[in-house]
This record gives sequence, structure tokens and C-alpha cells, in this order.
Amino acid sequence: MAQIYQTNIETFEDLQYVVNAVSRFSFDRFIYVLLNRHIPVSEVSEMRARLLEVNAKLAAELSKLQEYSTTFNKEFVTTHNDYFSSAYHLLRKVKTGTIQLKRLFRQFTPHNAAAIRQVNPTNIKPAIWQRSSLGGAEYMPSLFSREHYSDDVNALYCSMAEFMETMYQCMGLCVEMLREENKIRLNKKTCQSLYRKSKEDQYLRIMKIIHSIHIDTAEFLGENNPAIKLRNSVSNEEDFAQKGFHNLTVEDVAALATKEIVQEAQRGEFTEEELILFNQDSISIKRARYIIQHFDEYLPDNFTRKQIPSTYVACMLWWCKIPLKKNLTFVKYFAQTYKSAHGAHKPPSNPAVNQAKREDWKKKEEFNLLISKWENVEIA
Repeated sequence: MAQIYQTNIETFEDLQYVVNAVSRFSFDRFIYVLLNRHIPVSEVSEMRARLLEVNAKLAAELSKLQEYSTTFNKEFVTTHNDYFSSAYHLLRKVKTGTIQLKRLFRQFTPHNAAAIRQVNPTNIKPAIWQRSSLGGAEYMPSLFSREHYSDDVNALYCSMAEFMETMYQCMGLCVEMLREENKIRLNKKTCQSLYRKSKEDQYLRIMKIIHSIHIDTAEFLGENNPAIKLRNSVSNEEDFAQKGFHNLTVEDVAALATKEIVQEAQRGEFTEEELILFNQDSISIKRARYIIQHFDEYLPDNFTRKQIPSTYVACMLWWCKIPLKKNLTFVKYFAQTYKSAHGAHKPPSNPAVNQAKREDWKKKEEFNLLISKWENVEIA
């Protein structure tokens, strides 16, 4: 029968469909398929014995799922990502129940290949969840109540009902977690918040040995660590967090967080952006930062315009010896630093600064005086 029906549950849509099929299980469906399949009494007893054993194991699996579900979407990565990362991996974690569910549907589903071809003449295998009257296909309600059937039949029904209810809880919980996981993944800031919490936890674990960790070793290279490789491939932490949420291992993310923590400790008061812009030169960083934070003091005494002259920023860009490929980064850095210092004017745009570029700044008295002030600045 495995060759006639498709029983895969590999996508979120598959999982939802099976949840719906399991939820339709009823006594009338059970009796209908039991009588139509002509299952002998001896097999009924065997099936119930097997279900009693399965139900005990499945209850334990459900308990574990419930425990993991309370923290799963509150962590950036977990040791159990696969519990909810896909329907396929998920149901491997409730293996006992998944195997038994497929077995039951196969046992209670007609498997006449010729009949199947009549309703499905293509070569595509029909899903067993659709073909079985246990949950998807049509059925005829029983003419008699449960009291008219033997104790063995009623006992089997009770065991099957217990199994179906537990599987419904397992798969329903998985659907709920998958929906929540997807909602979180769509929100960059939430993902970033979860990553930062993970990084803070890692900091608490290594805070006493930060300065003894060497991050220039092989384990901290992107080619050896998927988390570090992903972080190196994106422009900001938000993008990394969104792509990495529940898609990386705990070990790889711990290594990335450790590398970033050590780098932050090593660079002290400087940001990574500043170190890159000014080629690791701490003196240049401090001087440029101070000038930008006090830029209003370098504007003409009678200055009344709303926007800082683009020529002033272009002059500073030249004076700081910023490489061409980093010009845009500098203009953004200027604007961010100036605004954070509560400057009174609006920083110029990158196109405006580009148009104002020149090479002979010192030939004009206004800028020669400005550069002289910058070169002799005393950092408070």
C-alpha cells in the first residue's frame, strides 16, 4: 500500500491538512472503515494492544514538545531547532505517533489500485489523508449506537480516539509554533532583539576570560562557521538576525557572539565603523569625532542657513583622507555623529557633498583657516 498512497508530511501545508484529517476522526468513521475493510477479531485485539503501547510513548513525546514549546520562540537558536523548523523534522521528533498514524490510515484505507486509477487516472499518487474515510474521504454514518458493537471493537475505538486526540495536540502545537516562528522571522527588530539577548547570555558566560580569547584562530573564520559567514555576508545585524533566527546551531552562534564580544572589548570606545573609516587610527578617530560633534563652532559667525554647507563636509572628507570607496560611509557617519550631538543644522546629502569635492582647499582662505583650526584642535 505504501506504493499506492502518498503519506509524506514535509511542509507546513501538509501538516495543516493532516491536522484537519485527524480532527475529523469519529466513531461513525471508525465503524464505517472497520466494517468495510473486514478486519478480523484477532487483528482488532492486536491493534488495540499495539495502540496501548504507542499511546504511552506518545504521551511522553507530547510532554516533551509542550516543554520545548514554552521557550522555543523566545530563543534566537535552540538545541532543538528541528522540533519546529519544518513539518518533516518536527514529526521525526514524535516518531512513535507519526509511524502509528500512517499505519492506521493504511490499515483503514481501501488499497485497490484499479479503483484508485478510476478516480485518479494520472500517475500522481493520491494522499492517503484524502482517500481514507478515517479523516478525509466520504463515509456512511453507522445505523447503530456503540452499545450494539462488541467490547473489543469499543475498546479499540477508545484506544484509537485517545491516540488521535494526542496526535491532534502534538501536530496542533507544531502548527501554532510554526505560525509564531514565521511571525517573528518577518520582524527584523524582534529577531535582532533575540540575537542580542543570546549575545548578552554569552557575554555573561565568558566575561571573566574575554581578554584571554584569541579570535584570529581557525574556528572564528567564516569558512568554518556558518553563523560568522552569514554575518559577514550581510550589511547589518538586523538582516543577519532575520536570516539566522532558528536556522543556525547554538555552537555556531556562540562562536559568533564570542568573536563580536572580544572585538568590542578590544576596540574599547571605538565603533567598528570608525575603525574601518580611519584605518584603526585612534587619534584620527577621536579628533574627527570631536570636530563633528562640535561642528557648529566651525561655521561662520553669521551663518543662518538651515543646512550645513556641503563644501564644509567635502573639505573634511578630503582632510580626513577618506578613500573614495568609503566616501558614502563617511557622509553617513558625519550625519549620525552630528545628529547624536544635537547639532543645530541639517547635514548635507551625499550627492551634494560629491558635487562639492575639490583638491585645492587650502588655496581658499576660508577653508585654509578651517583646516588650520581642525589641525590644532584640542580635544576636551
